[in-house]
Amino acid sequence: MIVSYPYFDEARVQKKGTVNHFNVAVTDPKLAAQVADTIDARFANSSHETKTESLRELAQASMQAIGDFDFLIRAVVGAVLVALLFATTTMMVQSIHERTPELAVLKTVGFSDRSVFLFVLAEAVAVFLAGAVCGLLLATLGLPLAARFVPGLSMPGIVVAMGLGLGILVAVVSASIPAVLAARMQVAAALAGHRAA
Repeated sequence: MIVSYPYFDEARVQKKGTVNHFNVAVTDPKLAAQVADTIDARFANSSHETKTESLRELAQASMQAIGDFDFLIRAVVGAVLVALLFATTTMMVQSIHERTPELAVLKTVGFSDRSVFLFVLAEAVAVFLAGAVCGLLLATLGLPLAARFVPGLSMPGIVVAMGLGLGILVAVVSASIPAVLAARMQVAAALAGHRAA
């Protein structure tokens, strides 16, 4: 955007008479460092010291900021994943507790401990995969729209594959303890406890 600086400066409320960024071109690239030092020396020990750098250094600083931002996103996602694992494990244990009679009947009609264990795991994987597919589908449909405002956004196939794989992993981890509890359930004690309740 090109605008008249006096007009813009008159209209703004804060930081009147200040400038955030200047672009300086030099005729001889060999003099770039000397020109940068001269500019910084001019404003040294002032209330508004300058930091003159090349476009390459500016790009590197921007990439470093993006790298730090990327680490922050991964840290937040990791914390959310741990909280999700805790919450889903708790919900799965509660689900197994509420369905104790049903699982006891399955074992009564001949399902082995291993079959019950795999049944609970398969149920969790189905639920988690359904959620992962919905989320990845929304992201795949939404990112092209967002890319109009933030160039470079896309949904590569590897991200979709990792999303599905992580969905299965979270399902297995969160359902493993409830599945073991269901597999070790004693039929007589489970049915007796349900009747007593």
